[in-house]
Amino acid sequence: MKQLIVVLTLFVSINNFAQQTFETIEIEGNTRQYYKYLPTNFDSNTESVPLVIVLHGLGGTALQMTSIGFNQIGDTARFIPVYLQGVLNSQNQTAWNNGTLLSSTVNDVLFISKVIDEIKTLHNIDLTRVYITGISMGAIMTYKAIRHLDDRIAAVSCHIGTMSTQEITGYNPNNPIPVQHVHGTADGTVPYDGTALTSLSLVPETIDKLKQVNGWNGDSTITNIPDTKADGITIEKIEYNCTTPLELWKMNGADHIYLIPSINDTSAAFITWYWFNQFSHPNPVTANINGVDLDSKIRFYPNPAQNKLFIKNYYNLNSISLFNMNGQKVFENQITDELMDISSVPNGIYVIQFTTLDGKIFQDKLVVQ
Repeated sequence: MKQLIVVLTLFVSINNFAQQTFETIEIEGNTRQYYKYLPTNFDSNTESVPLVIVLHGLGGTALQMTSIGFNQIGDTARFIPVYLQGVLNSQNQTAWNNGTLLSSTVNDVLFISKVIDEIKTLHNIDLTRVYITGISMGAIMTYKAIRHLDDRIAAVSCHIGTMSTQEITGYNPNNPIPVQHVHGTADGTVPYDGTALTSLSLVPETIDKLKQVNGWNGDSTITNIPDTKADGITIEKIEYNCTTPLELWKMNGADHIYLIPSINDTSAAFITWYWFNQFSHPNPVTANINGVDLDSKIRFYPNPAQNKLFIKNYYNLNSISLFNMNGQKVFENQITDELMDISSVPNGIYVIQFTTLDGKIFQDKLVVQ
C-alpha cells in the first residue's frame, strides 16, 4: 500500500493553536501519542460534547490530520476532535495494527478505548456520541475498531480504506454501527473493484458485508452531488435501506483522495460530521477494555465482559474454558480468532482458563455481566 499523499488546506490560527495540545498515554508499556483540540470557550462543567477520533493513513501523522477541518467544525458544532498517532511497522512506516500485511504490532484497539476513557475523565464527553473516522489505513483500522468496540462507538466514517480480509470474515457485532464509506472508483492504492490487495477486500465486498450486518431491506436511494468543481470527479451518495444506516459516497473517476472543499465538490470533514451528528449509541459502556495479563504473552479484555472477549496473541493458544464458582465447566471453545463470542455464558464470576498449544495452562478471574 503506497503512502497516502493528500493536499490539505491549512486552517490554523494563533487561537486554534492554543486550543490544541499534544498528549501521551501509556498503553501496555508503550507511550502512545495524540493531539487534542478543545472547541472555543469549551467548559466541561457546563457542556458534555461528542468525541471524534481521527486516524491517519499509512506513513501519515496525527499532526497532519489536525489541518483537515475538524477543529473549525468542532468550534461551532461543539465536539472534541482527537488525532491518534500510529507507530512504525516492519517497513518503518507509521501504521495501525489493523489486520493487513503492513500492520504494526501494538494494541491499537486498546489505545482507542483508553483515549475515550481519558477524554471522558478530563472533559466529561458524551459517551453516547463517540465517533471514529479514518483515511486509507486509518479507515481499515476504523473497521477493526467497530468489530471490537461496538459497545462504545456510535458511528464511523471510512474514507478510501476497506475492511481487511480478517475483519470481513470476523465482523459480527452485537450492536451494528452506522457506517459511511467514501471511495474513488479509480483508486490506485486501495482498489474500488477489480483485483484486491492481499489482506484487503474490495469496496463491493465491504459494502455487501455491511449490508448483511446492518440489515439491508433490498433497495437504495441514489443522490447526485452537485458537480461544482472542475476536478474530473462526480459523486453519487448511495443510501442503502438498512435497519442500521449505511451509505456509500461513490467518487466516480477519483483516485486515492480525501475531499477538500477548495478543490472538490464537497468537504470530507463536513460530510463526516453531518453523518455523525445523526447518531448516538443506545447503551455505551463506561470503560470497555481494562484488560488482565496472564503473563507477558497472553492478554484478554474487557473484564467485566459482555457477550465477547478480545484475546491478544491468540496464535499461541489452543482453547479457552470457563468454570463457575462450584468448579463446573460452563464454557469451552477452541481459539481460532482474536474475538471470542461468550454471549451464551450467564452473568457471574468465573475462572477463565487458557490452554496453550504446548499444553500449558493459565488461569485468572473473569466477570461476565
